[in-house]
Amino acid sequence: MIVNGAELCHWGIKGMKWGVRRYQNKDGTLTAAGRKHYGEGNAGEDAEPKVEYAPKRTGGRAEDYSDEELRARIQRLQMEQQYRDLQGDTNIRADDPNKELKAEKERLQLQKDVKQLRKDVYEGQSFVKTVMTNGAQKFLTKAVSGAMSYSAKQFIIKALDNPDLANAVVNGTAGKPDQKKDDKKDN
Repeated sequence: MIVNGAELCHWGIKGMKWGVRRYQNKDGTLTAAGRKHYGEGNAGEDAEPKVEYAPKRTGGRAEDYSDEELRARIQRLQMEQQYRDLQGDTNIRADDPNKELKAEKERLQLQKDVKQLRKDVYEGQSFVKTVMTNGAQKFLTKAVSGAMSYSAKQFIIKALDNPDLANAVVNGTAGKPDQKKDDKKDN
């Protein structure tokens, strides 16, 4: 290797072909030279053993999976969904080609939901306002009526010194002929 200013020149190993590995086969196993170079391990003493993963499923239909595989897949997808919900992430996978469209759809759905919530809150506020207004009117009507009755009763008692007349005026029986309790029982 020769380094000249901004240039790096390297000619590789004499006789070596492009893409050919000296110590490793294409499937990752060591060649005879690799076993000699690295020892009997996978790729040396400090290398971790190679982990064998199950091949990725290519089937996209539910019929392609066994019951056990389908349950595991559904459980995994539900857990991913829960995780995204807890994190506040969108439901869009990073490798989805329609990511922008789905994000726009989610944004529009959120706007629609907010608009509906505002409408519901406004209707609730209107209902509460109506109930409170009607209740307040009834309360005030009864309060004023009671206050007027009490004032009239107190005035009659103090001015005319006649409690029976005051009670009759307040109860609305003043000016009506007196009926005796015995007459009411006979009817």
